[in-house]
Amino acid sequence: MANPNGNAALFFDLGGTLVKLNDTREIPLDANGDVVVELLPGVAEKLRPIHDHLMFVVTNQAGIRRGRLTAEKMEAALARLDHQLGDILTAWQICPHTDDDKCECRKPKGGMITELADLYGVDLASSTMVGDQEVDRLAGAAAGVARFVAAKDFFGHG
Repeated sequence: MANPNGNAALFFDLGGTLVKLNDTREIPLDANGDVVVELLPGVAEKLRPIHDHLMFVVTNQAGIRRGRLTAEKMEAALARLDHQLGDILTAWQICPHTDDDKCECRKPKGGMITELADLYGVDLASSTMVGDQEVDRLAGAAAGVARFVAAKDFFGHG
């Protein structure tokens, strides 16, 4: 599992935590089917100064499985998000599955977090998960992340 001698990291949910969702709580798409990346208030201001931390995004995107968007468009959106933040994200994981797939990566399971922790030598016991929903808290707990902070408290929005 993750390295107990590793570095602390911040794990972030995407929609509702870093970027705005649409009225149906989905990642918004434009007329071309591209993901709209609109940062929530306070996100850039909070994250840019802490660029020396390991920072990861873990996001459920069942819309990929359902055909609403493609994995390539989601990857491109995360790259645009990273660029808007000053290229500070260490990495991200996207779960394209639905609950019916019973994968290990879909939150509330901790698979995306533990995979990133293993790849980057993260000490989960000294790390923090930031999200806007209970599945985010549960995923962090399932992975062994020590602390959960609600996005509204971390960023001061909402």
